[in-house]
Amino acid sequence: MHANKVILGALALLVTAAAGFAAGTANSQEAAKSPLSAEHKWLASLAGDYTVKVSGMMGESDGTHRIESKLGGLWSVSHFESKMMGQPFQGLEVMGFDPLKKKFVSIWVDSMNPLMTTLEGTYDADTKTLTMRGLSRGMDGEKAEMVNTTKFRDGGMVFSMNIEGTPGPLMTIDYNQKK
Repeated sequence: MHANKVILGALALLVTAAAGFAAGTANSQEAAKSPLSAEHKWLASLAGDYTVKVSGMMGESDGTHRIESKLGGLWSVSHFESKMMGQPFQGLEVMGFDPLKKKFVSIWVDSMNPLMTTLEGTYDADTKTLTMRGLSRGMDGEKAEMVNTTKFRDGGMVFSMNIEGTPGPLMTIDYNQKK
C-alpha cells in the first residue's frame, strides 16, 4: 500500500513537471515570435553617457546622465546627477514602449521629491520630438499636469519640463553624448 502511494506521488510530480515544461516551452515560443519593436530599438539606440547643462527656475549647473538598455532592450534605465539650488540632485528613470497603448511609458524618481512621477507619450519622427505627459507636483505642492518634451539632434538632445498653465519651461537640460 505504501509503495502504491509513493508511485502515485511520483507520477503526480512527473505530470506536473511535464505540464510546467510544456507551458514554459509555449511561453518561450511566444517570446521568440515577439521581437523588439522599432520603438524599443530606437530607445536602446539612446544608450550612452552624456554631459548635461541644466538651466531654469532652480538655477544652472552641470551634470551627467547615463542611459542603459536593459532587459533584452525592452527598457532603458537612466541615471541623472547634477545640482539643484546648490544641492546634490539625483534622478532615476525607467522607460519603455507599451505596445498595447502604443505609447512610451516611464517612471521618474529623484532625490527632491517623495512622489513617483509616471508619464506616457509619443515620439514624432518628423520633428524628432518625444512628448511625455503625466501628473506630478507643481511648485505650489499641488497636483499638476506635467508636459515634458525632448528634441533629439545628432550627438544629443534638449529636454524641457513644463507644468500646464505656467509660462515657459521650469527647466531645460541640454544633453551632449560623450564620445
